[in-house]
Amino acid sequence: MYIYQKLRQNPDLTAALLLAMVTSLIAPPGLNEIIPRINLPLLGLLLFLMCIVAGLRLSGFFAAIFQQVFHGSASGRPLGRFFIFSCYFSSMFITNDVALIIFVPLAIMVFTEARRIRLIVPTVCWQTIAANLGSMLTPIGNPQNLFIYSHYGLEPSEFLAITAPIVLISGAAIYLATFSLPDCDVTLPQQPDNTLPWRKIIPLLLLFSLCLLHVVHLLDFPLLAIIVIPAIALLNNRLYKEADYKLLLLFALLFIGVGNLSHIEFFQSWPAKMLSGHEFWVSLLLSQLLSNVPATVLLANYTTAYTPLLLGVNIGGLGTIIASMASVISFKAYLQTRFSKPGYYLLTFTASNLAVLILLLLYYHFYMTYGGILTQHLYTAIQ
Repeated sequence: MYIYQKLRQNPDLTAALLLAMVTSLIAPPGLNEIIPRINLPLLGLLLFLMCIVAGLRLSGFFAAIFQQVFHGSASGRPLGRFFIFSCYFSSMFITNDVALIIFVPLAIMVFTEARRIRLIVPTVCWQTIAANLGSMLTPIGNPQNLFIYSHYGLEPSEFLAITAPIVLISGAAIYLATFSLPDCDVTLPQQPDNTLPWRKIIPLLLLFSLCLLHVVHLLDFPLLAIIVIPAIALLNNRLYKEADYKLLLLFALLFIGVGNLSHIEFFQSWPAKMLSGHEFWVSLLLSQLLSNVPATVLLANYTTAYTPLLLGVNIGGLGTIIASMASVISFKAYLQTRFSKPGYYLLTFTASNLAVLILLLLYYHFYMTYGGILTQHLYTAIQ
């Protein structure tokens, strides 16, 4: 009964499980094939990053940064910008999901205690957009980036040459949008001046640095795992409970299901022919229906054109509330407030998303016309 309820609450997980089960009946994988398909290094890296960032969050590290920047009183617009761009920049390194888990509740708490309720919806909506677009920059910014980076064996400079221009354009657009935030005085709630546990924070930052070394191909995964697994347990073994195992299971089931599809004759050639030359639009539209992580895993096996796929699933995170599952995190946090207006939130969220989506589609048209030359120059400069 418990499992049935969980599956009902998580339709994406249910669909992935059905895909894995049905395709396993049609093309049963051998025992020696399952482990390589699951891609343990990728899942392991995601697990490590989740635990490390959870440790930083629970230590009060991020709340302390806010206290250092703002205290006493502030103006609503600069305060909103702080919360929005905290998501934009932090998502590049701690993933969009985690950035929203940290900064959305903090923004809601501050504006609620200051009785500036009208700042909450626009701020949270733009926090979500900022996290989804800022995370596009780096391979570890979101799960689909890490998968594409690993699946196609990309180099950091090559990856950044594709993502950096659109992230810069997105940041400029988000900044201009913040001028629409109400600019009123905000009296900030008094926070206890707690001393940070640096003895725990510094080891966590060192472990995070080791994960980055693995991302840039300077540290092999087995050595990373040998160091990080016991280190997290020694620092705080409860951090393993903070990981998003639903996401890890979703990835594992999708890897198995898509791997099985590649051994079914019908799916070995037809999807690739259909996708060829249309990777961007197919991935963008599929993201609106399935969210961008499952869309990435489903499509990657059928194309070698990683650039339009990478841009498609990331830009495709804009649009519907489920286009990026990180967006659901913000929505759920807002619904927990006693004054929530779901209809108003969804209307504001969708309108803001569509405005940025149209801008980025115009950029993509420009990119397809002149992007090859610009990307090559940027790639050379990064190297």
